Amino acid sequence: MITNCSPTVRIVSLGNPFKNPNDLVVETLVDGEWKFYRGFNTFSNDYAYTSAREAAREAMTLFK
Repeated sequence: MITNCSPTVRIVSLGNPFKNPNDLVVETLVDGEWKFYRGFNTFSNDYAYTSAREAAREAMTLFK
């Protein structure tokens, strides 16, 4: 699942938190390529979705 927060910031769910330590990732569009900004694990972090939204808001101010 990909959630676009803005034209330059998105949140991507990579699925299985046991296979991906950062299964919830905030990415930014830099020079036409999506780059890792912050990552969270939904199994070990009860606030992973909240933290991802906060990181996306932060990234939107930095990567306009």
